[in-house]
Amino acid sequence: MEIRFEIDGFKGWNDFQPVINAIDPGRKYIEQALRTTNVRMSDWLKTRLVSRLARVMKMKQAPLRARFKRLRIDGGGSDKGVWCGLDGIPFSHLKPYVFDKGVKTGDGGHYVQGAFIRRPRRGGGERVFKRLYEKNSREHHGYPIEEVKLDIYAKALPLMDDLLNGSEFEYEYMRRLERDLAFWATK
Repeated sequence: MEIRFEIDGFKGWNDFQPVINAIDPGRKYIEQALRTTNVRMSDWLKTRLVSRLARVMKMKQAPLRARFKRLRIDGGGSDKGVWCGLDGIPFSHLKPYVFDKGVKTGDGGHYVQGAFIRRPRRGGGERVFKRLYEKNSREHHGYPIEEVKLDIYAKALPLMDDLLNGSEFEYEYMRRLERDLAFWATK
C-alpha cells in the first residue's frame, strides 16, 4: 500500500520557509533533516495506526504490530510517499476455537465457516485452515487447504489516509522537521 502526500501542501509550510532560510540559508542540511524526520514520522505513524486499527478491529495491538512488513516515508524534496506492507493476521494468533461449523477468534469478533484447527506434523502450534474446494466438488483430488488469515488491508487504508490528512500529522511533521534541521545545522 502506498499513499502520497506533499509537505509543501501543509498549512504551515509557507510560514516555515523563513525558518529554513534562517537555520539553513544555503539549503545544505534540509535533505538530511527531511530524511531524519521521515524516519521518526514513520514510527509515529505506525504507533497511531496500530492503536486505531486495534480499536476498530476490537483486538490487541501485538498481533497487528507484528504484521506490518515495513512502514516508511520516502521521497525527495516536498513529495513524500508512505509505503506500508500489510500481511493478514493468521487466525492462530487470535486464540481460535471451534464454533458450530467453523472457527471463531477468541474475542468472538471474527468467524470463518468451514475452517478447522490442526497441529502441523512437524512442530509448531495449532493453525487454522480452510479447504479451497468443497468436499463434494470433483474439481481437485486431495482437497487443497490454505491457512486462514484476517485481512487488515481494507480497514487500515482509510485509517492511514485519515492520519496523513489530519492536522495532527502536519503539526508533528513540521515540529520535528524544525528540530531536525536545527540539529543538522549545528553539526
